[in-house]
Parts: sequence; structure tokens; C-alpha cells
Amino acid sequence: MAKMAAAIVLDIAELSLSDLVLLQSPKMPAEDHRRRLILDTVATELGRGGSGLLAITEVPHVGALRRRLLPLSRRLALMDHPTRSQILKKHGLGSDVPLKKLDRSVSSFAKLLRHSGKLTLLELVTNTENISNRIVCLEKIHDFEGSEESNCDDDMENIGELVTELGLYMMELGILIARACDIVIGGGQLEKSITNFGTAKARLIHYHSELDNIIIREKESSTRKCSLKKVAVKPYQLGSQRRSRSLCPCCIKSEDMTPVMAIKDNNSRDTSVHGQAAEISLLNLWQEWHYDFGILTVLTAPLFLSASEGEECLIGQEYHHPNGHTHLQLCNGRKIFSVKCSPESFIVQVGEAADILSSGKLKSTLHSVSRPTSFTDISRETFAVFLQPSWDKTLSYPDYCLDTEEQSSHNNETSIISNGSAGSCAEDVHMQNIMEKIPPLSSRLKEGMTFAEFSQQTTKQYYGGGGIQQNN
Repeated sequence: MAKMAAAIVLDIAELSLSDLVLLQSPKMPAEDHRRRLILDTVATELGRGGSGLLAITEVPHVGALRRRLLPLSRRLALMDHPTRSQILKKHGLGSDVPLKKLDRSVSSFAKLLRHSGKLTLLELVTNTENISNRIVCLEKIHDFEGSEESNCDDDMENIGELVTELGLYMMELGILIARACDIVIGGGQLEKSITNFGTAKARLIHYHSELDNIIIREKESSTRKCSLKKVAVKPYQLGSQRRSRSLCPCCIKSEDMTPVMAIKDNNSRDTSVHGQAAEISLLNLWQEWHYDFGILTVLTAPLFLSASEGEECLIGQEYHHPNGHTHLQLCNGRKIFSVKCSPESFIVQVGEAADILSSGKLKSTLHSVSRPTSFTDISRETFAVFLQPSWDKTLSYPDYCLDTEEQSSHNNETSIISNGSAGSCAEDVHMQNIMEKIPPLSSRLKEGMTFAEFSQQTTKQYYGGGGIQQNN
């Protein structure tokens, strides 16, 4: 049985896109109350005493792209290798994981994005009155919800365009957050570092269920005969409801093009409470503990799918992730937190480069992705965009103390939730086990290093020959 631990449920603080737009107005007084609240939220959540995470909500149009793109991840992951290779090549996608490995826990499909410098998201927002009067109206946009329908075949045919379109919008969310961070910490380095480089890596990620790996092995052993005919994809904790057989953005098809789709369970209830304990696995992880080494990572809220054999096709809409949990977990001080967010939000996460460039005023996030503890048929789909400085950017840190996270882990100086407890021996053991998997920052970063050199050292010490996590 996997080793279990109690994690504190953490609801990520939220800002809406309109909040970020308010910060762009030159007419907004510096001491405006709402402006001050927005900046305080950025400083509190992304600063040293915070979680290093922030959720962005109410982003028009982009949520529909998410609902169309994420289900394609599982389809790609379960395809036979030659077919998948043709699709990836056709749409300019690659991968940074060994896709021929049958027992892999993650399949990842990557594409480089290049931003023009024009913030298209701001064009999706119009002001009904002077923005200093605090009235902002989102422009009515023709979204997927409503009359327009999407065929899954067409979505796979356009997967490259979907990755690019959603990825560029997410880049812009990151740029807007970087701009807000620059206002809070001063110096103006973050936004400039991102926009000067103008390039980001996008990754469409499928976290395999145990059943997914069984399907992959069976396909391989049966000389690539399609074994997905009997596999129906349904939402996590699916109810018994059936709906009309019209196509929807969340439909998934097997390789013989039999439709298999997700439906929404409207009777589900979220019983977890912010600050209370949730049980997580310490050993059964989809992704090991690590820091992102760029400036910011922008992620979609994940989509969870359940696959089971011998069921008829199910039609409907995307289902919210189980109990609102993302299965993203973070470590802060001697505490482990299980992250929750609303399903239509986008998560912004601080990386080590932002931590360094801000001289420690921002807090990079030590995190992992855990598997569901009681289910073997659950897969997780997400899309991430990694924002970084140019490769030749020098990482100078005259006022920055290396390995502050390791120090605080032992001294318990940093905590998102302060409850007065002194911690326990078990917490110390958990923290020790986690930190043993993290190469110290002082061993990866030297004064005067470029970002390219830092990223090479980081990758080598995590995953290279002799790396701490080389076999993960």
C-alpha cells in the first residue's frame, strides 16, 4: 500500500482578467482601493509568505479552447506510435518523454510558441465607462458554449492551431501577471525578460491511469490491433445519466473512430473545506517533487477522465475534477498542501528564475502531481506554458540567499497557513524525504551564469546520468 499523509486543502486565491486589466489603465489612481487590493493579492500569494500560486478567472473565449484541446491529449497518448508520429509531425509538435516506453506515467506533446508582443487578450475586454470608475465589461465573444458545435475529428485535425491559440493567450496571462509583479517588487525585470525573449514552450500533458497502460501494453502485444473499441471515457465519479448523442467539445474517439465521450455529473458535491486535511499519497505520484526553473508557468485547470471497459459510448460535457482538487500538491515549510481551483481558471506558478531575478521577493513553488488514492482508471489532462528569459540572460543575485526553501523547511519559517502547531516527527520525515529528491539551488546556480547554463545544470541534476530523479 502506498504511504499516505495528510495534506492541507488549499484554495488558490483568484484574480479575474478584469482585475489585471484595471492595472493597465494610466488613469487608475495609484492609491485606488481596488487597485491596492489587487496588488496586495499578488504580493501576498506570490511573495515569500505565500503559496507561489495564483488563479486567473473569467477569461473569455479561452475556456472554450481548453475544453476542446485537453481531451485530445489522451487520444494522442493511446494511439499507436506510427499514427501519432505522423500527427505530431504534421502539426509541428514534438515530445520530451519517451513515447515508445509502454509503462510511462506521462505523455507530453510540446510546441514552441512565439509571441508578437501584442496583448490580444486586452482586445477582448472593453470598458463600458471610464475604467477609473471601476466598471469593466467583458466584450461579448462568440464562445463554444451555445450554438456552435465542434467535431472531434476536426479538433484533432487542428490540434496544432489549438495549441498555438490557447498557448499564446496563456502567455499573455503570464505577461500580465509579470507586469503586476513588477509593480509590486519594482525593478521591471520580469515582464521585460519574458517579452524580450518572446518565446515559450507549451506542453499538452496526459497523466496515465493504470488502465491506460494496460491498454497500451495490450495494443502492443496484439500486433497493434485496436483494443480501444470497448473503452468508454467518462468523467470522474460518473453518474448514471445519459444524454443526447450530439457531438460536444469533450468527445473522445478510439482509433477506429468510435465516439467515446465525457458527461457531466450535476449531482456531485464538493465536501472539502479550505484549511482542512485531505489524504494524499507520498509515493504514488504522477510527477515527482520539483521546482520549475523558468519565470512563470501558466496551467489550465486539469480535466479528469475515467476509462472503463465494456460500456456503451457516453455523451455529454466536461466534468469538474474530483471534489475540486487538481491533484497538484505543493510543499511549503513543513506542510504539504493539496491544491483546489475552479475548473475554468488558469493557474500561474512562480519559477526559480523569477525567485532569483526578484532577489527572493517572489517565491518559487515546490510541487508534485499525485495520483488519486482510490481509483486506478483516472487519467489527468492539462496544458502548460512555460515562460522564461532569453537563454543568454545573466542570472545575477547579489542580494539573494540561495536555498531559502531548504532552510525554511528545517526552520519552519515559512508557512501558508499558520495554526500555531510545532509540527511533528512525521512531518520532519516527510520533508526530509521530499528534499532528498531536490538538487540544492546552490549546486545548480553560480554567480554570472546564463539562464541556459542554469537550465542545463538543473536538468542534469534532476534527470541526467547520476541525477536524483533519473529513473522517474
